Amino acid sequence: MKNLYRQRIRSYRKLISILLMALVFLLTASPLQSQSQHVTPDGKGNLTFIPGVRMQVRYEYNDIDKNNDIFIRRMRWKGKGNIFDVASYNFEIKIDNTGRFNQAPRALLEHAWFTFPVIDELMTFRVGIEDDVFSRNALTSDSKLLFMDRSLIKNALTVLGVTDNTVGALIYGRPFAGHLTYSLGIFDNLGFNVANDDVGIARRAQGAMTVARIAGDFLDPANPQGSYDDYQSSYIGEGKHLTIGANVANSVKTELGDDVFNLFCWGVDAFFNYGPFSVEGEYNKYREHFTKTGNGPLPDIKGDGFYVQGAYLVLPKLELALRYQEIDQDNDLAHDIMGGKMFWTSVGANYYIRGHTFKVQAEYTFKNEEAGNEIDNDVLQVQLQLSF
Repeated sequence: MKNLYRQRIRSYRKLISILLMALVFLLTASPLQSQSQHVTPDGKGNLTFIPGVRMQVRYEYNDIDKNNDIFIRRMRWKGKGNIFDVASYNFEIKIDNTGRFNQAPRALLEHAWFTFPVIDELMTFRVGIEDDVFSRNALTSDSKLLFMDRSLIKNALTVLGVTDNTVGALIYGRPFAGHLTYSLGIFDNLGFNVANDDVGIARRAQGAMTVARIAGDFLDPANPQGSYDDYQSSYIGEGKHLTIGANVANSVKTELGDDVFNLFCWGVDAFFNYGPFSVEGEYNKYREHFTKTGNGPLPDIKGDGFYVQGAYLVLPKLELALRYQEIDQDNDLAHDIMGGKMFWTSVGANYYIRGHTFKVQAEYTFKNEEAGNEIDNDVLQVQLQLSF
């Protein structure tokens, strides 16, 4: 026990030393020299290419594994540009959890889309692999989250294929000078697009998934030329925002082995910031209605969850944050079927070295879970991020 304690202390000291060295170097470094924003593959400017990178190095200690884990939580290689002033493109390749305990990282295509402006500010058409239009939390880039990871209810909906990157086509726009954002799309539910999952059950979505979202900005408007998914969970003391959004999703003929069900989800969210203070909340609910079963009738599976989080910028670059979240993945059934209820409380601090481009985050999460026996699985995490 003493050796384990000493090992943990040495790991903490080593991590703190590395972060302090990085901070000293960055704070004393001279600004980068200005350079061209893009390259032109055709040499004429008709085609442009702007590279990008996102790298998140994370330290984690949890009470289950008792493991001091240092790994690359997210790695992204990105590119975007203009196509003959007719359209634009964007792609992103990811490798997550390199070096993480009990994980097998692999390269995946995260984004790959073409965007065509139709009517300036009023309508834009996009096709490819993109974020579907459900949930502010899901639509906020993980580089601009208040906490390192998204909410429990978002992750539950991702398992159902609703809140994540998927293949499809959508339209979006920002009329009224950016005070209203709408988006509507038809997608292939990639969460149900495998012949056999981890337990040998086929997951197929024979029908299309339709998703729609609308959001109003009642103080500062959103960028009229921006995208439907350019949210931030912290504006680092800038501007005044009051955004209220709502979304629905419907996926039909979703197959799980011999069972077929229709999936319906809805949710609402709100965000407010004024000066150094910000608060954000979201509630989502889903229902799986079985239309065909292999072993007799099954009741609908219903689940819901929410989170509330707030932050205060105590110094120009230092922000303190608090989040509470709940999820109930089977509120009409026995809690041992889908995992029962979970209640998590997180406290955190963010130091913005260069805004969201280069920052350090630290958080501690208290986990309370009802499924089966109580498990002590609190987690301490520290992360250094570069994103451009």
